[in-house]
Amino acid sequence: MKENLPLCWWHITILLVEEETVEQRAITVAAPSDGERFAIVIDSGTDVTAEAKSEGNPSTSIGEKRKHEALEMDREAMATICEKEVLWRANFEEFVRHLRHEACVANVRTRLDDGAVTVLNAMLDGTRRAEKKVKTENSVPLSMDAILEEVIKSEEGRSMTLEHVRAALVQLGCHSSTRGTEEGYSVDLKNIIEIAQNDEVESIVLKRYGKDAYRIYRLLSKADSLAETDKIADTTFVDKKETLKILYKMWKDDYLHMEKIVLHGSTQAQFLLWKVNRHCLWEGILDEMRHAALNLSQRMAYELEQEHDMLGQPSQILQLPREKRVGELGKRFERTRKVKILLESSLMKLDDALMLFHDF
Repeated sequence: MKENLPLCWWHITILLVEEETVEQRAITVAAPSDGERFAIVIDSGTDVTAEAKSEGNPSTSIGEKRKHEALEMDREAMATICEKEVLWRANFEEFVRHLRHEACVANVRTRLDDGAVTVLNAMLDGTRRAEKKVKTENSVPLSMDAILEEVIKSEEGRSMTLEHVRAALVQLGCHSSTRGTEEGYSVDLKNIIEIAQNDEVESIVLKRYGKDAYRIYRLLSKADSLAETDKIADTTFVDKKETLKILYKMWKDDYLHMEKIVLHGSTQAQFLLWKVNRHCLWEGILDEMRHAALNLSQRMAYELEQEHDMLGQPSQILQLPREKRVGELGKRFERTRKVKILLESSLMKLDDALMLFHDF
């Protein structure tokens, strides 16, 4: 997901300043910019009119003239130095937008066919520069001609006909809108992200609580409303006692919201109603993922620190030449390599999942 990053992720800023500290330059560069070159008129604090008068005045001391000459030389030197100083700033917004698009494409690839993936990629590429914010709910509308033009740019899209593209747009649930005399199509990115988020949480529920809990959570997630315990048990075909046990466990872990209703009559009855509180749950999932990412990074650093060479110094075990990978050193090399691959791949998958919940 993170390969082939577009060049527009970076802004080039030529900054002309006079006697600024490193901290001041960092603060200035950190501010959002349009990535265009600009110049600031340098003010040395001298009065040009007064300077001219002093030069015409015979009573001006030689020391004053030297002072003005020195200031002029300093001004020219500073301008020359600053003109060659190039500072860089990461375009974080474009970075997140690109990863968000990649997350949408990855989710569509798991649910729909290759044609839908090709059309989605083409539409996102064609409208990327027109997007004004990261959290865009719908892509910028594109006409059918513009979509076809973008589709045939890829190798996969060259064999697609107009009918194939229309079918892919239907699969993607694209909204059509009329602007002037031309019909445009946009992708519901918000819906794709929400589906991906639900899939991720359902996967967590399955691994943490089991198949019965997965069915119960899936039912409540799709219903998006309060449901009574007995109805949940009947719909999911899970034993009522087991259903209540699972619901309580998920409720304690903040996966579910619970409400109690007491009916007063000839006999008093109590009902428990359950639903998924997405906002609170999403916050909890995001917090857990961040902690997991930190733990993975710390574990990787710990594993590498454990490898020492024969002299007790930090070892470059992974840079060991092939001819030395024998015996005990060979075993240590293989173990470290496998651990590093496992931890890095896990961290990359976790990064992808984190992206789904970024600024939800």
